Amino acid sequence: MNAETQTLAALAVVAIAAVWLVRRTLAKRKNPGCGGDCGCPTGEFKAKLQRNKAD
Repeated sequence: MNAETQTLAALAVVAIAAVWLVRRTLAKRKNPGCGGDCGCPTGEFKAKLQRNKAD
């Protein structure tokens, strides 16, 4: 590869990574609170726990 092609390829990789990071950050902002990646139990799981405690 010549220097120009290598530079363009590197810039393309960096641009793709930057777009992916920005989209990921914006997607996290749309769902404040539990976005599913925090490890907290879901509402459905919490309801099941409450039913089991009542028994």
